[in-house]
Amino acid sequence: MINFHILGAGGAVPTPTHCPAAYWIGVDKQQLLLDPGPGALVRLVKSGRAPLGVDEISIVLFTHYHPDHCADLIALLFASHSPVCINKEPLRLFGPMGLKALLGKFRDIYGTWLDPRNRSLEVTEWSDGQVLDLPGGGSVTPFRVNHPQDRLCDYALGYRFCDASGTVAVFSGDTGPCAELNQAARSADLLVVECSTPDDLATDGHLHPSAVGALCADSLPRQVVLTHQYPAAAATDLVAEVGKYYEGPVSQAHDGSSYLVDKAD
Repeated sequence: MINFHILGAGGAVPTPTHCPAAYWIGVDKQQLLLDPGPGALVRLVKSGRAPLGVDEISIVLFTHYHPDHCADLIALLFASHSPVCINKEPLRLFGPMGLKALLGKFRDIYGTWLDPRNRSLEVTEWSDGQVLDLPGGGSVTPFRVNHPQDRLCDYALGYRFCDASGTVAVFSGDTGPCAELNQAARSADLLVVECSTPDDLATDGHLHPSAVGALCADSLPRQVVLTHQYPAAAATDLVAEVGKYYEGPVSQAHDGSSYLVDKAD
């Protein structure tokens, strides 16, 4: 069973219904925080899905290091420095090359304030094809996507989640069209894919309705969720726009949307 809860369905420019990126993902019994953008921790606690607050967070995944996808890493580490947080299990961070450099730059500013008080910090820089095995038989696999980087890292990642029963959920991250995403999304049970703008505002390194439609027509995911919507996209009926190119089930996410997929059903 995979539960994909969207804490932030927007881009860098927040709207009342679409705040910057943040996702809380359950793969069987393992919870993961993905792309904690500004305000992610507040939205997670308010969601009621992390009763123990910061102590619930054990694995954090990053697609890339634009601030709207990683700014709350500072808030997470500072909160973990507080004696209020009592979890003694390691806090594990995974992201593309550059994560250690990013942490180093944060520590140049904040020093030991970002050292978790009661738990170790494990940092993994990984690339496409590596696999993180999860308790119970699930896994997470990163793949490279088309979102050019010019700071810290020269590539961005998407993620493929698989539970013990073979249920697959794919997260595109920020990306333009690319073969790697098409391959990862092929026959996925759930595809959570960015749709940053309407077609007339299409931007390099991002997807828009006609590009999402082409992706889905090729990869044939069983359910599609549109996220990472800048204000013009959030105000557009993206389902209707994608529907011009793809006839499968499509949803337009907003903050608080949640999607459950389970092959066992």
